Amino acid sequence: MTRRGGEQGAHRPDRIVADLNTEWGALADAGEVVGWASRHRALGACHDLAGVLAAIPADPDATLGALLRESEAGSALAARTVLQAMLGKVVLMARHDSTVGTDAYVAAMWERIRTYPLDRRPVHIAGNLALDTRKLARRESGWDLRVTPWPPGTAFTELADRERVRNEGDHGQDTSLVTAGEVIRAALQLELIDAAAGELLGAVYGDGLSSRETSRRLLTTPQAVRQRCRVAVRRLADHSLELASLA
Repeated sequence: MTRRGGEQGAHRPDRIVADLNTEWGALADAGEVVGWASRHRALGACHDLAGVLAAIPADPDATLGALLRESEAGSALAARTVLQAMLGKVVLMARHDSTVGTDAYVAAMWERIRTYPLDRRPVHIAGNLALDTRKLARRESGWDLRVTPWPPGTAFTELADRERVRNEGDHGQDTSLVTAGEVIRAALQLELIDAAAGELLGAVYGDGLSSRETSRRLLTTPQAVRQRCRVAVRRLADHSLELASLA
C-alpha cells in the first residue's frame, strides 16, 4: 500500500477506502495464510484471508499480535490484513474529525501497523493502534492539540480506565487530549447517553457553565443538574475503553 497525496484525499475522502476494499477483494494468498496458521495457534483454523478476518473478533490480541509478528518478519500481506481489520475504525475516526482527511488516517494507521512495538505493548492492540493513529494523523496535519481536558478535576481520573492506562503506557498521556465534545459525541454514538444528557454534559463540561447557569438554560434545578452529571459520568466511566477508542 502506498501513501496518497493529501489534496486528493481532502477532496475525495472516501475514495481511498473504496480503493482499499477493491484491492482487498482481489488479494488471495492461501499459501501465506497456511504458513501463518502453522506458526500461530490463534490463526490455526484459518485457510484464507477471509478466515483470518473472521478470527480476529474472537481473540483480537492473539490474532492481531500474530499478524503483527508476521509483519515484523517482512510480510506486507500480514500488515495489509491488519489494516483491513482496522479500516472501519479508521473511517469512524476520520468521520469525527473535521480537520484531518480519511487518507491521512489511513496513512497514519499503515505507519503505526508497520512500526507497532508488539513486545512492549502486547495487549489492547486494536485500541493502541487507534490511539496511535489519531495522534499521528493530527500531528502530521498540524492539528493543535492544546485543548481543555474533560471532565476537569478528579472526575477525569475516574473516567480513565486504570487498567488500560497501566497496560498501554504512554497512552495515559493521550487521555488528557480528549475534549468534552469528542467524549459526548462518542457516548451518543455508543448510546450510553441520550440527547438530553448530551446537552447537559455539553453545557457543564463543554461550555463550562456552573450548575446554576446550566439549570437556567435547561429549565431545571441546580441539584438536578449535579445529580444527572454524576449519573452520566459514572456511566461513561464504566465504558471508558470504548469511549477512548472513538473519542
